[in-house]
Amino acid sequence: MTTMANTGGPRSAPRRGRSKAVRRLVITLVVLLALLVAADFGAAAVFEHEVSKRAKAQFQLAENPSVKVGGFSFLAQVVSGEYDSVTVDAKGVPVQDTLRDVEVHADLRGVEAPLSDLVSGSLKQVPVREVEGQVRIKAADVNQALQNSQSSGALASITKLTVDPVAKELVNTAPTDGGETDLDSAETADDEGSTAGVRLCGTVEIAGLSTELCVFSIISLQPGLIHLDAQRLELRNTAGATRLPSAIERTILDLFSKDLPTGELPFKVTPTAVTVQPGVLTVKGEAQDVVLSGG
Repeated sequence: MTTMANTGGPRSAPRRGRSKAVRRLVITLVVLLALLVAADFGAAAVFEHEVSKRAKAQFQLAENPSVKVGGFSFLAQVVSGEYDSVTVDAKGVPVQDTLRDVEVHADLRGVEAPLSDLVSGSLKQVPVREVEGQVRIKAADVNQALQNSQSSGALASITKLTVDPVAKELVNTAPTDGGETDLDSAETADDEGSTAGVRLCGTVEIAGLSTELCVFSIISLQPGLIHLDAQRLELRNTAGATRLPSAIERTILDLFSKDLPTGELPFKVTPTAVTVQPGVLTVKGEAQDVVLSGG
């Protein structure tokens, strides 16, 4: 008598059981991951708010600045009590009565904030191992400052002011053919330091022609300000390169020589360098072992 093996339903039950267990495990892991992500974002929001309050006090701002935490896994940083990288940004910061739209940026590294102090709300001070701060002045503020510094209205007709880097050696060196400096074929930036070359260009009407006026200057870093020292002019319109009488050129250069207040760098950073990027003048500095208090 031949016995037939039963290969039907009873053997498939364990497989179905294992499949259900795997699905439950996957669902549990997904839920845990979602909870960890939510906790990560929640903890980040609390920490960012605490840093923002202290930055607001030290910048003397009307509103809290933007704060972002970098580095992998915020929760891991929370547990350790030290945060790898934190950025602080404030826009539209006024400086004295001269500038209205200054941007303040700070990179904080090695920020210490114990979890117990964050949870209890007893965080009083936030030590920071290293800070790199910047103050950025836009072309529109440079234009407004130049116009505010003179009473004759001579600069009021200059529009579309632009700011561009230029090598310091080109500031005092006019093209040999008397034409326009070709920035595309020349070195346009210097190494970071206490001085830098800048080209300020705007549009003005001369003898009925729309003319591009460019002033080549050296900017230098001084306590609490950037000094603009205008050195030479270039004028260009549809008629080609144009020259003004030397007395008029000297008057324009004097109008473009100006002190621009920068205020203090964030978190009491000592200014060490001034740089020029398209559209922006920037003062930079670094500091170690800074403490954020207040809030």
